Amino acid sequence: MSVGIVFFILIMLLFLFVYSLSEQYAGKYKELKELSGVVEKYALKKNLYNEHWITAKEEEAELYDQELEKCKLFFKEKDTFLEAIFLQKDSEKGLVEIKDEALWKNEYRERTLALVSKLNENDIFTSKKALPLHSWGTSIPSWDSILPVQKEFWILDMLVNSIVNHTGITRVEEIRFRETPRRYDSAYEQLYSTIPFTMNIEIQAEYIQFFLRKILKSKIPFVIENLNIFSTDKAYIPADRIESDEDLNLLKNESNSRSSRPILSITIDAYAIDYKT
Repeated sequence: MSVGIVFFILIMLLFLFVYSLSEQYAGKYKELKELSGVVEKYALKKNLYNEHWITAKEEEAELYDQELEKCKLFFKEKDTFLEAIFLQKDSEKGLVEIKDEALWKNEYRERTLALVSKLNENDIFTSKKALPLHSWGTSIPSWDSILPVQKEFWILDMLVNSIVNHTGITRVEEIRFRETPRRYDSAYEQLYSTIPFTMNIEIQAEYIQFFLRKILKSKIPFVIENLNIFSTDKAYIPADRIESDEDLNLLKNESNSRSSRPILSITIDAYAIDYKT
């Protein structure tokens, strides 16, 4: 009787638990088998992972690498001007980079004085703080301090050359470098950093568009963040009619017929793009 009761209990447990679970497992197994069959048929139909597919993927990877190299080359070329170091003439090697800190300091002083002279020679008034020029006194700067100043010089050089190129600017009040830009998307920090600056100048009203175009066309890539325009009570009276180049076609024809031109004070917040190569 005891054996019969135990056997009956085991049969009940089998039907209540084991059998029901086995039915579930059997159903899942059937579903997976059907799904596996569908995938196998799809693979055979599409002929996946064959030699043609592998060759196509290899060509795709090669094309991706080529495009990536083009992007790196683009960044390097755009950054070449900003990364340059002052050159000096060597009797044997020709033009070579100045590696000596003291010689670089002397070259920097001469070139910055030349920038100021260029503004004065083109009848552009300047204030005492017009250009942010560095001075180390009697000490010799280290390369850690030279490199950022070198980049700032190229920016100043580019701006001054743009200013004296018939852009209608009458006065440079101030050009100063800032620590951080006004607007900058940190998502691009792996591609480039910024060298922000603010420029305050006085310019003939009709030349604003032309001057902004000169900046954006320069070898150094600039981004203009803000532009504030203020009126003044000044006017420019040209002594002679200035002959313009092709770029000056942006100006209105009627501007040359005016006896006097209103002068505006503008403040430009911008930054130079320093690509990471």
